[in-house]
Amino acid sequence: MQIAKTFATCVSRVLLLLGVFLIPVSARAQSVEEHDVETLEAAEVGEYRPEQTPDAAEVERSIVERTNEFRQEHDRSAVEPDETLQTAAQEFAEYMARTDRFGHTADGNRPSGRAADAGYEFCIVAENIAYQFQTLGFTTEELVEGFVTGWKNSSGHRENMLNPAVTETGVAIAQSEKTGVYYAVQMFGRPRSAAIEFSIRNEAEEAIRYRVGDREFELPPRFSRTHRRCKPGEFTLLENAGPAQTEESDESREVGTFSVEGGERLVVGRNADGELEVSRKETAGER
Repeated sequence: MQIAKTFATCVSRVLLLLGVFLIPVSARAQSVEEHDVETLEAAEVGEYRPEQTPDAAEVERSIVERTNEFRQEHDRSAVEPDETLQTAAQEFAEYMARTDRFGHTADGNRPSGRAADAGYEFCIVAENIAYQFQTLGFTTEELVEGFVTGWKNSSGHRENMLNPAVTETGVAIAQSEKTGVYYAVQMFGRPRSAAIEFSIRNEAEEAIRYRVGDREFELPPRFSRTHRRCKPGEFTLLENAGPAQTEESDESREVGTFSVEGGERLVVGRNADGELEVSRKETAGER
């Protein structure tokens, strides 16, 4: 990753996939984190001689507005401002402005940790950050344009802005008194309360295999498994039984793919013709 001295951005995506299982299972997961931090000094960014000063509150409001316009252009629902995410964003923007340290882990924490510390109970957290400097300062619109356009033109930041699963946002900017650099933090989240929970029940006489997301599962007959996920997805029933795999087997044949929503049970069985089929049942009120 290369960071330009006049405008730099980093991206962090944090995604939690939660599962509740009724029988012993095995699982694999991996995570990669980097600790890239940049420290700015006045000699590097030049002398600050502002002739204009942006309205910070208006910059933050406009970034949210422009982000929602961008999401609407791509058929995404709007993200709503959230006070807790706003607090997390503000505290981190002020930290970077106070120390002139720039990076998602500049304060020794991570976006998910900062959100949790602020009291945000999250299922998904994503963060965009950036900084800008201009010797003569910025108008409000110039600062908004620089941050929003920079994020839109960067694949990772764009992905966060257009993430269909996030529902809330918090945006903050702060200016360094030492260097005049403006730091921006844009956080996205989906609260834990919005997690999607559904269950699979096997009423066939043999084990079944199915896929949720990019993982395959095996479920013995007369067993149920409950999945709790942070974003909408699909359930794909596979024809053949056998050890569950992380990659699709050449022998697997897809019986059908079904969208999954919260509060329902998908029941797998065989019909009168001996074919696997899936029916849906509401789980609300079940014990």
